[in-house]
Amino acid sequence: MNISKDIFRAYDIRGQYPEEINEELYNMLGKAIGTKILQKSKSKKVSVCIDGRLSGETLKKSLINGIISTGVDVIDIGMLPTPLLYFSLYNLNIDNGLMITGSHNPKDYNGIKMVINNMTLFDEHIMELYDLIMSGDFQYTDSQGSIIYNNNIIDEYIIKIKSAIHINFPFKVSIDCGNGVTGSIAKKIFSAFKVDTYIINENVDGNFPNHPPDTSNEKNLIQLKREIKKNGSSIGFAYDGDGDRIVVVKSNGDIVWPDQLLILFSRNILKNNKNAKIVYDIKCTKFLEEEIIKNNGKPILSRTGHSFIKKAMIKEKAMLGGEMSGHIFFADKWDGFDDGIYASIRLLEILSDNENYEEILNDLPLSVTTPEINIPFSGNNHFTFMRLFAKLTKFDDASVIDIDGLKIIYPDGWALIRCSNTSSNLVLRFEADSKSNLDRIQSIIKMNMLVIDKSIKIPF
Repeated sequence: MNISKDIFRAYDIRGQYPEEINEELYNMLGKAIGTKILQKSKSKKVSVCIDGRLSGETLKKSLINGIISTGVDVIDIGMLPTPLLYFSLYNLNIDNGLMITGSHNPKDYNGIKMVINNMTLFDEHIMELYDLIMSGDFQYTDSQGSIIYNNNIIDEYIIKIKSAIHINFPFKVSIDCGNGVTGSIAKKIFSAFKVDTYIINENVDGNFPNHPPDTSNEKNLIQLKREIKKNGSSIGFAYDGDGDRIVVVKSNGDIVWPDQLLILFSRNILKNNKNAKIVYDIKCTKFLEEEIIKNNGKPILSRTGHSFIKKAMIKEKAMLGGEMSGHIFFADKWDGFDDGIYASIRLLEILSDNENYEEILNDLPLSVTTPEINIPFSGNNHFTFMRLFAKLTKFDDASVIDIDGLKIIYPDGWALIRCSNTSSNLVLRFEADSKSNLDRIQSIIKMNMLVIDKSIKIPF
């Protein structure tokens, strides 16, 4: 079959269904993953889960058939958010896990996130699977693997959270599940903490009829803002399609973006854990690093991507990690994986027993920022553009960090330009001390981008 190499990305496999992602590919991918488990993992079992995408069930069936053909056993935990796939590894003491998900991408996408031998696959490890599929050099044991069904993960998840977190938040909370998979469990989790919730778009629907499942786009938060105003909620939470991202909306409709959330979480963790390390991605506000240092923590800068954040957290033994897109990882009294609902619970814990909880949300340093700005390219040509941009541009009076695209830092602000690893887009973000400084920095970047490609449409 014709397999696109472009769908094998930096930290997952992702593409359009059925043109790029389909059942035939997933059967071979199952054989490749089974082979890697036989080669690298002590455990010959793998936990498998799907989100609410329309193509999930048939892709899962093909993937499982490929896996068990190699002799590896499969534990099918059903349809749950990505964080519960990660939780199942700790709960069931398994080294391997597979999440079939298109995350925040449009409805015709699907993909897979992979953990083998307790390592979230990224970069060359994902390309090894492509090479293995192309060679067909799969390994098999003497007998076929078995399939075990486990429907208890959500109950075990709630038990563990409740054992470590106590909430007294007697105010209304609005939640937008975006018709993603969190709709299947959100009510049960928040009810366990006796939180008064108003949930919209709770029905899991892979058509995403109300808005795309991407919390990083402010347009997709309009419905949640209306709901907060309608029922007088004190706070609102929005989750992406597979539940590993979060965005918070205050009672007045203002957004607390994930890098600002990380400031709140870092303050809380560093109260009792001086010198703790905190990992954050290149897209985050400059104030996050400053706050970590001010509160006696150690900031660790990372490439964007859940795999890279996890890798850095394990290497540095960090207690907290996160990125601007909404993935937040706790490793103080949790197991170090990204989880939108758990992050909500942790925030409510911070706000609990405090009538002036709004002061906590409002006590954040301010600057002028943009959300993520996406510029689409066809056929992954954004990588070509970025290589030329890095090679041919020069920025006077600025320092440059190049661990993930280019972060161009001036005394009064910064610009980031990098390639998305989940879609064929350039991603830009800007922060400055004032609107005039932001405009100046944007004009510098725009001028340099047009030098590389005069036809590019730049929305600023």
